[in-house]
Amino acid sequence: ESFSPAIQLHLVHQAPCNVPPYLSKNESNLGDLLLGFLKYYATEFDWNSQMISVREAKAIPRPDGIEWRNKYICVEEPFDGTNTARAVHEKQKFDMIKDQFLK
Repeated sequence: ESFSPAIQLHLVHQAPCNVPPYLSKNESNLGDLLLGFLKYYATEFDWNSQMISVREAKAIPRPDGIEWRNKYICVEEPFDGTNTARAVHEKQKFDMIKDQFLK
């Protein structure tokens, strides 16, 4: 096994790599994917009821806790569960960010 706990750390680079290469069925180029990402979060994502979970790699319902109130963008920090975007607490700044996504 490539990630066996029995392998000594200094020998890890010599361990056989049996992980097959990732092959995506997506034929879009990186630029189109980035533009689609920005457009989605600027026009379709429901910021009022959802938040981005990096840990779960999906949108999840926005909690009711005090940390999440009065925040326009909520992105769950994957290790401690806090809001990494907690500084965006003004509607004007939120709108400015979304406008930049569309440019």
